[in-house]
Amino acid sequence: MLDLFKKYYFSLEKKKLENALVDEILKLSSIPKSNDLKIILEKLSRSRNKIISDNFKDVLAKIEKGHKPKEVFDILKRKYNSEILNRFLDLIYLSTTTGTISFSDYKSVADNFIKTKQVLDERNSNLLMQKYTILFASSLIVPGILGIVISLIKSLRTSIPEVTGTAGISLYSITYYCVIIYIIEYIIISSIYLSILEDNRRKAIIYLVILLPVSLLIFFLSMLI
Repeated sequence: MLDLFKKYYFSLEKKKLENALVDEILKLSSIPKSNDLKIILEKLSRSRNKIISDNFKDVLAKIEKGHKPKEVFDILKRKYNSEILNRFLDLIYLSTTTGTISFSDYKSVADNFIKTKQVLDERNSNLLMQKYTILFASSLIVPGILGIVISLIKSLRTSIPEVTGTAGISLYSITYYCVIIYIIEYIIISSIYLSILEDNRRKAIIYLVILLPVSLLIFFLSMLI
């Protein structure tokens, strides 16, 4: 669970960084051209976006201590594993080492980032909707409805003569255990699918451990209605 929360917090930080980077790229495209790496890094280290200023203050400090810019940039790339950040750092590096990158190139990259981000945000929204629909259905709706159905079958067994006696008990028992097996299978499949949506197969176990007891609890409580 702790690992899950850490990854969630990191994903929020990464998204915050990427959103802030687009703003910084647009700002760089509006200032006079400069191929001085230190000037660019100083501007970034004074950014109003805290996540930008903190990271680039650290980058600037390491370079001033004698570390090679490419090595420092590679460390930051590995820290966030962000395509937007990687392309931004490559752009800065090329701009300051070759002089072949103009600040209009920064604007072009920013525009591409914005378009890409819109597509990714729409995709993530759809995935998020799927995720919460599955979570809600597997933990509440499906076990709740099945619990009510079993409760109705139990009521019919005692109130209708045709389903009383040994036959009625057998019908109820078969239905009861089949429903429990179905719920377990449904939760296993849902857990695997959720882990696929998040591109992390190991999370299937986490979802299974959380969803299975919750869904069974809802099922048994629904039977009391």
